[in-house]
Amino acid sequence: MNAPAKRYAASQDWARLQVVIMRLYLDDDKTLEEVKAYMEEHHDFFATVPMYKKKLSSWNAFKNLRLDEVLQILYLKKQRDAAHKLSLFFIRDREVDHGNLQVYLSRNPSVFAKLEAGVAPNFEAIRDVVCRTPPSSSPTLIFRRLSPLPTCQTPTVLCNRLLPASEDMFRTLHIYLDQSFDTGLWSWSDKGCWNTRGRYGPSGLLSSLLDRCITAGLSVFRQVEPVAVRRALDTPFAMLIRVFRNPPPLIVPKLLSAAAHLNRIGRGEIRGLLLQFCKDLTMAIFGREHSLARFWKSLVTIPHPDQQDAIERVLSLCISEYGTRLGPAHPSTAEAYLKYFDTVIRQKDTGDQLQSLQHQLSKVEKHFADRSLFGLLKLEHALATCKLNLEQQRLDQAEEALSRLGPGSLTARDESFRYVWLGYIQCIRGDFLTAERSYTNSVLAARRTGSRDCVLEALFQLETFFLHAKKPLEAESIRTERFRMLRKLGSLVWADQENTVQSEDTALGPTVTMIHIGSGESSATWRPSAFAETTEYAETSNLVS
Repeated sequence: MNAPAKRYAASQDWARLQVVIMRLYLDDDKTLEEVKAYMEEHHDFFATVPMYKKKLSSWNAFKNLRLDEVLQILYLKKQRDAAHKLSLFFIRDREVDHGNLQVYLSRNPSVFAKLEAGVAPNFEAIRDVVCRTPPSSSPTLIFRRLSPLPTCQTPTVLCNRLLPASEDMFRTLHIYLDQSFDTGLWSWSDKGCWNTRGRYGPSGLLSSLLDRCITAGLSVFRQVEPVAVRRALDTPFAMLIRVFRNPPPLIVPKLLSAAAHLNRIGRGEIRGLLLQFCKDLTMAIFGREHSLARFWKSLVTIPHPDQQDAIERVLSLCISEYGTRLGPAHPSTAEAYLKYFDTVIRQKDTGDQLQSLQHQLSKVEKHFADRSLFGLLKLEHALATCKLNLEQQRLDQAEEALSRLGPGSLTARDESFRYVWLGYIQCIRGDFLTAERSYTNSVLAARRTGSRDCVLEALFQLETFFLHAKKPLEAESIRTERFRMLRKLGSLVWADQENTVQSEDTALGPTVTMIHIGSGESSATWRPSAFAETTEYAETSNLVS
């Protein structure tokens, strides 16, 4: 005899057993599978897990904290702390667990940036979150002190004492991003986000000039004459005026990530010049009261020891803002994340890097339009896996992690970087012949980018390898080539996919734009009129000879 067919719960069944289901899920902290099994056994109540999820959502029965709820908690906490009141927080009459709140804040630092930018939580969060004064006999009173928030030295520590400059910095950045989207300064589609007037040109130019700043900073340690370093900096600082007149959507994350990079390589003076120049330039172009000018002014007035923390929180806010506007899987959101990763996550434990990258990849893996950015995310994940294996002396697995990346999945720039790491691993193994081939391939890939900055880095890595392999003549030859190329850094090169100029007899192939800037040797201050600019277009194969 066949067993009777299951009868799934009807609306009246859900209403009749709502209290039981919510008690099991929220108070007893059971998983949905456990709730499902219990209800079937004890109440002859049949429903699928998706049915439970939909119904619990309609009841506002959320086990995990949500951003708007935490934001409302922080707003209430800020008010209560100012009045020196003790606080207990409740969401839909359930007390907020202190440990869960700590975990959420440590994983989502953008909530503090939103707080300081003045972002308001949604209506449901304002309605559902309440704050109460604990009774004097509460056994948790000593534990909670002022309120149940973390006290560790992370970005969360500033939620108790928000500096006026810091508050204005986040608020003005929020205003600037909103205005840029709302006024049509920036346009976007599923495949990208760009400056409406300049398309992708300003973004590419910004990336190239920041690469030049990093090249100049690294050259200080690489036996390069100071006058060559100064000349290398002339061009990017001069070209910033073109970028700020048509600012790309990621102008703030890119500049701050480069500033943090300069600080890491010991070039704090170039970093300071860059940030101060951004402030002066925005004030000159837009006026002192413009939101972007006020943002840079607030940032540079923060004491140097605290600036790194402020930069981290600004980058976190940018990820959140782009994610809200464009979606978490949008290429611009992913690119903002990569700047945050390079500035913040890369300095952490390798395991933390892997966890962060896996979480980001899970957001974008199925629906991601920009394959080059996706390839970079995969490369970062492979590199973190490689580092983890190197720490455990597993050289085969470290090399395999990078070798698994297909040659067509990466841009020439990223491919050059991958070859450098492969050469490093092969060098550790003592396989100098294969390592030399990898370092040479890195130079060849760098040449395909059309970027002298990328080629200079690859040449330096090859030169370092030859010195390690005790081949001084080969190393001297590469050094001579590197110095010769450094002296040619008067022109700035960036890929221009949109508006290339080609004559009819020009061979088909990648085309880049070269900007030549000339300045007087004695010019002590930057003036737009001090630079003579010409533009030409050329094939990449002719650029890096």
